[in-house]
Amino acid sequence: MPFFVISFWQFAGVALGLAGLAYLALAVRAVSRFRERAVFGAEPRQGVSVLKPVYGTNPYLYESLRSFCLQNYPRYEVIFGAHTPGDPAVAVVNRLIAENPNLDLRLVVDETLAGPNRKAANLANIARTAKYDIFVLADSDVRVDPDCVASMAAPFDDPDVGAVASIYKGCPANNAPSRFGALYLNDWFVPSVVVDVDLRGIDFVFGAMSAVRREALDAIGGFEMLAGCLAEDFSMGRFVARRGWRVILSPYACDTVVAESSFAEMFLHEVRWHRSERACRPFDQFMALVTWPLALLLLLLLPQPSIAGLSIIGAHITLRIILHFLVRRHFHIATPSEPWLVPLRECVCFFAWVAGMFGNDIKWGKETFSIRAYRKLMAAENASHADATSISQNPKASRNAG
Repeated sequence: MPFFVISFWQFAGVALGLAGLAYLALAVRAVSRFRERAVFGAEPRQGVSVLKPVYGTNPYLYESLRSFCLQNYPRYEVIFGAHTPGDPAVAVVNRLIAENPNLDLRLVVDETLAGPNRKAANLANIARTAKYDIFVLADSDVRVDPDCVASMAAPFDDPDVGAVASIYKGCPANNAPSRFGALYLNDWFVPSVVVDVDLRGIDFVFGAMSAVRREALDAIGGFEMLAGCLAEDFSMGRFVARRGWRVILSPYACDTVVAESSFAEMFLHEVRWHRSERACRPFDQFMALVTWPLALLLLLLLPQPSIAGLSIIGAHITLRIILHFLVRRHFHIATPSEPWLVPLRECVCFFAWVAGMFGNDIKWGKETFSIRAYRKLMAAENASHADATSISQNPKASRNAG
């Protein structure tokens, strides 16, 4: 077997393989340095409003919602929100409220839609009733421990912090598709976040759970403005950062229940994620190829096998499996390790990525969003503040000017 076969496809495969190995080296380093942990701010603590939009039902819904009612924090409220009284989640929320009469829990049912993004519209309805100025936003399928609210609130002791992002891990329901879906979150999404933050910092947040200061949210037009956006989480973080507030990544990571009941549902969900990412960060989405190149490496390097090509494939799989175990250790992932699934899962990631590169519409519930329209909205928002850069870089000056 030759050490190296000189052909265009072989050269392309080696180049892609080396780029993939460089990324994995960065991922191993970043994950090894990250320590998931609770953090606590100084006394006195600020009051926190936990905003929980709910819709439909999912496995462990009661347990997920209840976890936010059992927080080790002196002043907080949990406000659940639904668009219709007949939503199946309403009965679960009412049960929680009845079981915990001494806690500050309540339900807002409001059919008002500030825009096509129903989650952001739901948050807009909830936020109008909030008592406190720090908002923790969490999806109904997020499950946390009692230190969550304290950890998400602690960074706001710094008056320049406008928003806080939290990495989310996959917690599968009891079926094979959900375990396969959780593997993507834990082994590909989580490392990509810590690598990105290590290299460039962060100016966005994640939809599963985040926190925002009311003043920063009001400055960008509130949830009412975000209700017109495809990706309200990314948009909120980006717009807050554009106005000079700091956005930081919390060392606290939450669990999100992965509940797809079929592999087709799981695959289509990931395609939607990739299209959303393409709408928000098109260049980054294209370059994400280096995070799951295995399928292409097999196509490019196996037809003309060489020692160099096979070594690259072997090194890639080895580093991926090492990363698989590192993520579980440093992010306290309790689900059993399944390293034998890692190569297959990466190939599925690649094909979902390819599918996400095509199509300009994203179906989300009852609504269809246009990628082109969302990019125009983002461009207009950026342009509207281009002349105020010197002010927006200093949030204190910006607040005084207001």
